[in-house]
Amino acid sequence: MKTINHLFLLLFVLLSSCKKKEVLPILGEKSIDANTGQYDYYKTPDFRLTNQFNEEINSKSFKGKIQIVDFFFTSCPTICPQMTNHLKAVEKVFLKEDNVEIISISIDSKNDTPDRLLEYSKNNDINTDRWSLLTGNDSIIFELAKNYKVRAFDDSTDTERNLLHDGTFVLVDGKQRIRGYYNGLDENDTLRLINDIRILLNEYPNEYKS
Repeated sequence: MKTINHLFLLLFVLLSSCKKKEVLPILGEKSIDANTGQYDYYKTPDFRLTNQFNEEINSKSFKGKIQIVDFFFTSCPTICPQMTNHLKAVEKVFLKEDNVEIISISIDSKNDTPDRLLEYSKNNDINTDRWSLLTGNDSIIFELAKNYKVRAFDDSTDTERNLLHDGTFVLVDGKQRIRGYYNGLDENDTLRLINDIRILLNEYPNEYKS
């Protein structure tokens, strides 16, 4: 009987070890490198912006890090508070994880000064070691949104100010490749994001340091 139990245990271990490792897709256009024959995947754009401490931050600051990127503005009365709450849930799960960063990019450079962003981070109890709130020139920001494949634009008129953006969270790996899009207004999709971050963490460190 002990032998049979041992065999069943061994079979279970073998089957568990053979279980296919879960891998996230790499999204966006891809091409083939003429020299290596390997795929070149779409990369998120390089940028140089200013954070809530009035420090210049560029895309290289997040090299090798898993990034959750969204576009927002601090005075947004509609979807932004809910998006921030859902990002807070993500932040809480990965609070001690050095390889996960949240990047919130303001589409309201006129009002979202570094001081305003810092105030917003304090009001929302944001851990600024892991969460960067960024601002910069409007035209650059809107071009960035386009390159992250999300909607954000200024539809203001002479008489009415109207900044528009969707509620998307973008999951980016340490090689600046897009690995997922999520509805930042949906709790279940936020849970899916958390699960997908865990999948990417299982790829670390080899995936991001090469």
